[in-house]
Amino acid sequence: MTKAKSQSPNSNTPKKKNTALKVAGGVLAGAAAGAIAGILMAPDSGKNTRKKIADKSKKVTADVKSKVTEIKGNLAKKKDQLFKKKIK
Repeated sequence: MTKAKSQSPNSNTPKKKNTALKVAGGVLAGAAAGAIAGILMAPDSGKNTRKKIADKSKKVTADVKSKVTEIKGNLAKKKDQLFKKKIK
């Protein structure tokens, strides 16, 4: 007698999505902390260090906004595609 392979009905649960978001957030936070630590450890004047931190913060903010906008666009396209499939 063979056992039927059971697929988990929860394969795409919000819990897994939340875990992926937490991992991505952790990676981004770690990268930001590393960049700031590197800037703070570098021998430079306070004025230059503050400028570097401000510049880096602006760049990271712009990158994150760009990525979020891209993801929102992709999700909107997928939603539209799924909606069109349900109508047919």
